[in-house]
Amino acid sequence: MSKPSSKEETPPPFLGSWNQVYTLVLVLHALIIILFYWFSVANR
Repeated sequence: MSKPSSKEETPPPFLGSWNQVYTLVLVLHALIIILFYWFSVANR
């Protein structure tokens, strides 16, 4: 099996496209930041 060239992109194993994977990662990071902020405010 040959390696894909730099112009060929292999699809991600889930979600169908890399843009959707990047969007999911950004949303999850924002959610984690919001939850940590909420926990810190609730425990003052």
